[in-house]
Amino acid sequence: MRLTVANFSFEAIPLEGTLAICHSMGFKGVVISGFANRGRASYEPDEVGANPQKFADHLNALLDKYELEAVDFFPQFAANFFDRAINHPNAEIRSKNLKSFRGIVRLCKLTRIPGVTVLPGVFFFERTLEQNLDLSGEMLRQYVEIAGEEGIHVYFEPHLESVCDQPELALALVERAPGVKLALDYSHFVVQYVPVERVHPLIPHAGTVHVRQARPGRIQTRYKEGVIDFVDIIKRLRAAGYDDCLTLEYVCADWYGANEADTLNETMVTKAALEPYVSV
Repeated sequence: MRLTVANFSFEAIPLEGTLAICHSMGFKGVVISGFANRGRASYEPDEVGANPQKFADHLNALLDKYELEAVDFFPQFAANFFDRAINHPNAEIRSKNLKSFRGIVRLCKLTRIPGVTVLPGVFFFERTLEQNLDLSGEMLRQYVEIAGEEGIHVYFEPHLESVCDQPELALALVERAPGVKLALDYSHFVVQYVPVERVHPLIPHAGTVHVRQARPGRIQTRYKEGVIDFVDIIKRLRAAGYDDCLTLEYVCADWYGANEADTLNETMVTKAALEPYVSV
């Protein structure tokens, strides 16, 4: 198990600058963002999908320059959760997502990125909860099959405002898509006043883990103001046999208080707090 960092914690600056910061902080592993219309720190996911070799060449050069290893690629196809949701009712949109995803998987192969994190979809009100979950599961199964052809893992992040914003719904979606793993982030549940005891059962299904402090009503806080016991979570992960990344993922966004913490400072504070328990 090791500490890694998200390049998009520093997305006010261009991609290369974010990687320089990650290197200067002493990290060796980094998550690369592909957030649509989100600024120069992210690749545009549809562009990556259309020309993976071009972006692989660019990313490999930067990773070599800053002595980093990319541990995950995180695409988001739209600036909101609905327009390009994995479980969108419009089949043409789902097909567009799949087409780009194939290219993204190729990028991962070319850059030795072991996994892709995707969003699980949202609740479309013209459909029942079960129908929304079923379609998300159907699409995730396709993603797992496509990625598996290249030896790439697929993770989905149960997030606030998603179709699986509760731990039990995340488990229900895992059951619908054999082979998929979770990008587990306790902050998305803690912000909703969900007790951590309800989140712990997700640990055996974790393929990657996101780390940032939070408290009820705030999806992100300063480390010393948060309520998540990450040392306990590390112990639980280790007991479950988890031996992969803990990615520090502080962000600056006008969303449930996520713009009230200094991402640079909190990344370093959290890194210092957890280094006695896990390598970097």
